[in-house]
Amino acid sequence: MSELAADPIHTALADRLGTALRGVIVYDGERVDDSLRADVADQYTDEEIRSFVDNSIVHQLDAPTVEESFQLGSLEAVVRTFERSWVTRVADGAKRGCLFSVERDENVSMAAVEDGIEIVREELRE
Repeated sequence: MSELAADPIHTALADRLGTALRGVIVYDGERVDDSLRADVADQYTDEEIRSFVDNSIVHQLDAPTVEESFQLGSLEAVVRTFERSWVTRVADGAKRGCLFSVERDENVSMAAVEDGIEIVREELRE
């Protein structure tokens, strides 16, 4: 991830996920950039968004242990399933990565979320 910019990832994900995409947060351990749907942005303060990122980084730091325990290869992403949303973390190193959130409704499947993971991985490589 050469530049910390949520907008290009949001645009790429919106092409696949449509209006179900709640938002995108990219981070590098120090900086955070987000691109959130207006209703989602109204729900969270900057401090709460930073808390999401800090929580993600803590879990990313444990990725080598998780990979060793499961012996299934590299941990590519983590999807947290909530009553109304999927929140997906795609790591790009120990403290860098992207979070994106998608509404859970009949218009979006887990296959679409998996497509979103691939889109984010491609965007992070650019």
